[in-house]
Amino acid sequence: MERVAENEVVGGRNGDGGRAERSVIEGRISELRSRHGEIEQRLLELDRHLSLTSDEQVERARLKKEKLWSKDRIVALTQLLAIA
Repeated sequence: MERVAENEVVGGRNGDGGRAERSVIEGRISELRSRHGEIEQRLLELDRHLSLTSDEQVERARLKKEKLWSKDRIVALTQLLAIA
């Protein structure tokens, strides 16, 4: 899912001191935070149900994995910005 690699941040190959790469990463972090919030809202909706259909159970499991993945990517990209 994630296309921004660590080596895309380091260096600033286009002569701008890495500003373009930082901008791309900051944008991706923003997108991930937005998606993380959307997932959280959907999980809250599902948690309000007294019982879940099998499809909803699968959706809930998938969303939990995606939420963890997005949080991990946010942390990783934030760390890249800190060292770049």
